[in-house]
Amino acid sequence: MFKTMVRIHDEDYIGEGEIRTCYVHPNDANLCIKIPKPHVTRAYVSKEILYFLKIAKRNTNRYQYPFYSSYKGEEETNLGLGQVFELIRDETTGKISKTLEFYLKNTGLIQDNVLENALYALKQHMIKFKVFTRDLRARNLCCKLLKDGTVQLIIIDGIGHRDFFPLADWFLFFSKKKIERTYKKWRFTSIEEQRKFLRKTSVN
Repeated sequence: MFKTMVRIHDEDYIGEGEIRTCYVHPNDANLCIKIPKPHVTRAYVSKEILYFLKIAKRNTNRYQYPFYSSYKGEEETNLGLGQVFELIRDETTGKISKTLEFYLKNTGLIQDNVLENALYALKQHMIKFKVFTRDLRARNLCCKLLKDGTVQLIIIDGIGHRDFFPLADWFLFFSKKKIERTYKKWRFTSIEEQRKFLRKTSVN
């Protein structure tokens, strides 16, 4: 069946990283479209899609909460072929959730102990369900604000891994070791350590 091209406008813009530019889906406010930047190869995008298709086969009903933004397919747009994902919105206001980086740079908006609890919960989910990320930066994590005053950290970019022999996909022992290394590499052993890391990298 012929699908009409999605037309993205300037007012749909959300933000961008090194790989893609993100827009609110013009036809569904609960979705976003990510347009790869010119230097990003199709091979890179395809590898990420394959990983999402792989983890999509799992029973997500077992999740305490959906801790990564789910992939919904691809659509042609006036800006090129884009990947469609769930758009994370705060439960409190319905507004688009801000990144962990935003809250770490704007201190006092969320208490550190609340963020620590969310960080621990995310780590446990990643280990238990063997979901990995190549790029665990604070800007790739959204803070979904809940009505009960808690926060859910949700991975919005960088999901997947490059392991040639993916033992972590099969065995919990290796899953735990891999995620612990990831947390250490990206300075996520604590919220304060991550805040110091952000200050250091911002200067550099």
